[in-house]
Parts: sequence; C-alpha cells; structure tokens
Amino acid sequence: MKESSVINLIAMENAEPKHRLNRSAGAIYVVLLTAIVGTISLANLLEERWQIPRMIVQPALYAAIAICVWIVYRRYDISYRYTLTDRIFAIDRISGNRERTMIAVLLTEITGISGFQRETTIGRRIHKASILSRRKSIFIECRVNGAETIFRISPSKEFCEKLAAQWRTAGAQKE
Repeated sequence: MKESSVINLIAMENAEPKHRLNRSAGAIYVVLLTAIVGTISLANLLEERWQIPRMIVQPALYAAIAICVWIVYRRYDISYRYTLTDRIFAIDRISGNRERTMIAVLLTEITGISGFQRETTIGRRIHKASILSRRKSIFIECRVNGAETIFRISPSKEFCEKLAAQWRTAGAQKE
C-alpha cells in the first residue's frame, strides 16, 4: 500500500503564562533606563553617605537588575506551541514576535509519555518546554538521531489524550 504524503493536523495548542507581559519595546526600554539611572543614583548616595566605593556597589546592583530581568523574561514572556499531526509532534518556543522550533519528532521516535517520576529524571538532561512546575508537567521521552532526549511540556488534558492516542496508533502501525 502506498503511503500518503498528506499530513493531517490533529491538534494545536499554546501554553502561555497566566500573566503574560504584552508591553511594547519602548515601555521596556523606559523601565530599564529608569532602573539604570536609579542604580547610578543609589551608588552615588551610598558613596556619599557611607563612603562605599561605587566600583563595588554598581556592579552588584547591575547584576541584580540583570537577574531580575532574566527571571521576568523566563517566567512571563516565553510561551510554547504544541502541534500534533498524524505523524509528527512539534514544539515551538514563542518569545515576543520570534518563534523557534525546539523539536519536531516523528511519533514513532517517541519512547515514552509519562508524568513526573523522580527516578526517570535523575541524572538526565531535560529540555524545558513547559510553563508549569516539574510535578505538574508531562515528560516526553524520544530517541532523536540515536540520542535519548526528554522534553517537559504542559499541554491540556485533552491534548495529552490526543497525543497518547496518536502515539499508540503510530506504534501499532510501526509493528
């Protein structure tokens, strides 16, 4: 029997943070500029009052700003798109207006779908593609180019059911 080259879309879903930041780039620049000017002013104040050198205070304050910006970016700006077809499961990372495909794997290359199990995750590299905590996420184990890869995702219950059903169907067709 001849295999069809048509790919049927089964499900597509976006996983977005509850409080996603939808601010303009200009507003973000104003906030960062204000934080930098505030850092310089605070360093000047500390030097004036307590004779703490600015060369010590400013790098620490800039590092604190950078860490805060990174946490806000990771927690409130990144979302993920999960796409399931009759043969492929794909994960896209969305940040602002940029989209990047993290993985597109054949369903036959998936070796397991499970919830959080401590023994499964110990000592293994896990790619985060989830907005939920580790305990609430779903783990997709797959073999890509001979290497075992695990992705942590956070789809809805309906999407998980469709993914599991499609994965079982693909496994039955493979045999």
